[in-house]
Amino acid sequence: MRLRYVFVLLSAVWFAETARAQALAPSSAASACLSASVEAQDMGEREPAYRIVFKNRCDAPRSFLWCAENAGARVPAEVGCTGSGPAGEQRYLVVHRKEFLWRLPPGTRIRFQDCPEQEYPASGGCTPPPPAAPRR
Repeated sequence: MRLRYVFVLLSAVWFAETARAQALAPSSAASACLSASVEAQDMGEREPAYRIVFKNRCDAPRSFLWCAENAGARVPAEVGCTGSGPAGEQRYLVVHRKEFLWRLPPGTRIRFQDCPEQEYPASGGCTPPPPAAPRR
């Protein structure tokens, strides 16, 4: 019984520093459409699993990128941030809600950037899609 109490107390301390989400461009009206929440899922493992939920509060679909960063620990390369934030080609489209589940070290910060459906998030903001290749 005493060991169980110690385990519960240690678990509470371990999850005290949980992940959090932050928009990369919170000042623009467009970024007011997408919000993110992060919740630790206790699965009895060394690293907690985090449920990352993006919700679209606007009437139109949003295109977005997200990444994870942690100053004191390594995050998986597939979702790691570059110097300025999200990078890579893994863009997502969210109509109402999109969920991800990742094992991340405590204290990880989730960063995201969103754009209107017809545009793509890029390092400097939203850009139009690349032109289609001409048909022959």
